[in-house]
Amino acid sequence: MAEDDKRSLLGKAVHAGERVIEVGAEATRLKVRASHAVEDAMVEARRLAKRGRYAAEDLVEETAHRIKRDPLRSVAITFAVGLGVGALAGWLAGRGSRR
Repeated sequence: MAEDDKRSLLGKAVHAGERVIEVGAEATRLKVRASHAVEDAMVEARRLAKRGRYAAEDLVEETAHRIKRDPLRSVAITFAVGLGVGALAGWLAGRGSRR
């Protein structure tokens, strides 16, 4: 009976060792996948930042071109937008103090 217990215990130990190796291999695979996912996200973030920078530069250049082409209209639009934002801010401030 003692011999059967030893074999059973040895078998369980071998099975547990194999399972530990499998779990370690799976952890390594997950680590590699996570590393690749982080790297891909960083590359995509850099691309997005670069596209955003190019879009901002294009917007500034287009704005400068339009201002040079039609300065009076640009001043009138800027004045109207400023007046509208000021009126909205005054209305919101007055509305908030009444409560």
